[in-house]
Amino acid sequence: MDVQTDAGVDAALWGLEAAFVASPPPETLAGCPHCHGEVRVADADPLTLALALGNTLGTADDLRALTPWLLRRALTDDRVDLRTVLTRIAENWADWSDLECDAVRDVVDAVWTALLDTHPDDPGGATAVAMLDSIGALGEPPDRLIAIWEYKEIASADHHLAELVVDAFYGARIDPHVLAWAREDVQRARLERARDRDRGESWVGTLTAACDLAG
Repeated sequence: MDVQTDAGVDAALWGLEAAFVASPPPETLAGCPHCHGEVRVADADPLTLALALGNTLGTADDLRALTPWLLRRALTDDRVDLRTVLTRIAENWADWSDLECDAVRDVVDAVWTALLDTHPDDPGGATAVAMLDSIGALGEPPDRLIAIWEYKEIASADHHLAELVVDAFYGARIDPHVLAWAREDVQRARLERARDRDRGESWVGTLTAACDLAG
């Protein structure tokens, strides 16, 4: 996903930086002399930072201060993935302020919304299954994400729902709460409406398969 072209994600990332303004990011990090030595953040590999911050490089406070930097890189740089960054946040955010935690959640919600606005087979797109797996690393229940999905009854979001139902049939790992929701009668009715609405579209086969599997 190119977050630079998504106003919602971009706004959430700027809001994240504002929420962490009391924790300015360091320019250099002290590391284990046998592993890293002193590291300049501007020159560092983002995956190395995500994995090492608070362990062999810098401190937990450094990870906190660099959270806006890490999340932006996770969404714009192929060298680091969102799941890794959210896993490290979940390990450390117990004593963060409500403002900081809510700003992280706002980014997650914006990324999820942007995903639902894009068909899963679009260039650069991703599936709901993959994104739910990444976001799940934060360790929170998926209720907010489901609420957004219910609100967005649009073709791309319906396509994602159909893909999830089909992927679940073939054994994809999906949060049990999300799977139970996707199998409710109301979601089957939604898929049937989408199938009838989108006849002639390239994804109608997925919608039809999901309707059959949900029955």
